[in-house]
Amino acid sequence: MTLNIMKIHDLFDQFTRKVEGRVQQHTWEERLTIPAHIGQGSVTRTRIRPGMEIMLTDITFEQDMKLHIQEACQLFELSYCVSGEIYCEWNGKKSYTDKQTGNVLFLEDVQVYEEKKAGIRNQLLEIRLTPNELLHYAGDLTEKQQMETWLRHHRGNIDRYPDTPAIQKCVSEIIHCTYQGTMKRLYMESKALEFIALFGESDGYGSVGGSMALRRDDITKLKRVHELVQIHVEQPLSIRELAKQVGMNECKLKKGFREMFGMTIFELVRQKRMEKALWYMEVERLNVGETAVSVGYSNASNFTTTFRKHYGCNPSEYLKRIDQLDLERHRLQNSLE
Repeated sequence: MTLNIMKIHDLFDQFTRKVEGRVQQHTWEERLTIPAHIGQGSVTRTRIRPGMEIMLTDITFEQDMKLHIQEACQLFELSYCVSGEIYCEWNGKKSYTDKQTGNVLFLEDVQVYEEKKAGIRNQLLEIRLTPNELLHYAGDLTEKQQMETWLRHHRGNIDRYPDTPAIQKCVSEIIHCTYQGTMKRLYMESKALEFIALFGESDGYGSVGGSMALRRDDITKLKRVHELVQIHVEQPLSIRELAKQVGMNECKLKKGFREMFGMTIFELVRQKRMEKALWYMEVERLNVGETAVSVGYSNASNFTTTFRKHYGCNPSEYLKRIDQLDLERHRLQNSLE
C-alpha cells in the first residue's frame, strides 16, 4: 500500500480511502473503523488546528500491514507505542519499535517503508505537526534559533527518546480521555502540548547546543548511555565502563548527561529501579526483600529508604494498599454475581 503525503493531514485521509473503511465524522474528530478483512479496531484523528493533529491507532491486523509512505511535506512527529511491533526503513536506515517505546522524527522528501505486525494489538499515539507550528511558540529570535537547533538534531531520523513516568501518564490520559465535545478538544490540545513539553524535557531541550556545545555525535553517544543505564539497571555499569563503551571522556559524559537529561546517571538508575520495584510488587507479587534483591539492592533497609523518598511511603505500606485494593475488587465482584 502506497501513500503520498503532501500535507500533514493526508495520512489519515489516504489510509481511509485505501482500506475502504467506515468513518464516523464530527467537526474536528474522525473515527475510522477498519473492515474485517484488514483486521479489527480503529484509528481516531483529532484535528487540533491546520498543521497539527493527534492520531490514536488501536488495531489488530489480519496480515502484516506494509506501507510505503512518501513524506513530501515537512513532518515533525512524536509517537508512543503502547503495544505492537513496527519496523521502518528510510534512506538506508532502519528502526524497530516495540511496546512502551517513544520515537521522534523530523522528515521531508523521503519515502518510509513501514511494517506493522499482524496478530498482535497495535496501539499507537502520534502527535503530528509541521515544524512551523512548533516554532510559533518561540518567544523571540533567540528562542526560535534554539528551537531550530533542537529540531535539526532529529532531521532525517527516527530517534528513540527517553521514556519517563510523566510521559507514560500523559499518554495514558490522552488515550483514556472521557471528555466530550468542546471540552474534549480543549483537553486533547492541552495534553498534546504537555506531551511536547515533556518530550523536550526528556530530550535535553535547552541543553543541546548550550554551554557544552554538544555535537550530534555527542548526543548520539549520550542517548546510548541512557539506554545502557536502563538495560543494566540491576547491576549498573560504572562511569568508566559507560565511557569506554560509547567512546566518550568520563568528565564530558557526566556533565553532558546531566545537561541533556536533567539528572545524573545515578539518579536515572535510582528512578528506573523504583519503577521496576512497583512492577515486581504489583505484577509479580514479590515481598519487600525479594523486590529489593530483584532491583539490585543487597540491603533491604537501603531499598526501603529510597522507596520512601521516591513514593512517599514505605514499600510494606504500598503492598498493604495493593492487598486492600484486591480485597475491595473481590468484594465488588462477589456482590455483582
